[in-house]
Amino acid sequence: MMRPLPPSCAPARRDARGVSLIFSLLALVALSLAAVALIRAVNTGSGILGNLGFKQDSLLAADDATRRAIDWLSPRIGQTLLHQHLSGGGYYAASVADLDPTGSGSGARTLIDWDDNDCQGHSPCLEPFPVVTLANGVKARALILRLCSGTGDPSAAGSTLQCARPMTASLARSGDSGALDYSNPRHLSAPVQTQYYRILVRAKGARNTLSYTDTVVHY
Repeated sequence: MMRPLPPSCAPARRDARGVSLIFSLLALVALSLAAVALIRAVNTGSGILGNLGFKQDSLLAADDATRRAIDWLSPRIGQTLLHQHLSGGGYYAASVADLDPTGSGSGARTLIDWDDNDCQGHSPCLEPFPVVTLANGVKARALILRLCSGTGDPSAAGSTLQCARPMTASLARSGDSGALDYSNPRHLSAPVQTQYYRILVRAKGARNTLSYTDTVVHY
């Protein structure tokens, strides 16, 4: 017959129970928070890389649109067509001092109708060339400005037009070789037919990514 053990020999009763479970839950919560933070960081990095890719696409498209504008301009150099504004928009024979290409400014500045909505009723508003869809579905528009003070032929007799022109350079030896004297008009003279043109392009890609480029060319 089995006899019960005396009280002194019975297993000691544990006073603390479930402590390991609490620590396990705390560790599980900490790991869950770390996993959520890691996922958010990866998603943010992927979003940034994607936006950079869209930006790069729009910049490449803007460069392509600039080349197209130069291809339009080059065969018309020297023609009377470039002495006046193009009736359908896209080309303007005079520079605009208060031009706001991005439309982010305020006040009575000149805007460009990139979105074909008459600059939302703003005036003055310049009309660019029609929309061109380029690679990856990026849409681009271009505007060309002749950097002159007004319309007309600057080479005409009695013309008071002022146009931006490059400084001339000479390889011939002279007494003032190496010196640049701005009081000497010879250093600032240039052929009348040499003129500068400003090409503004806006490209709109995925997720409404916008890229603006400003290029100056001369012939």
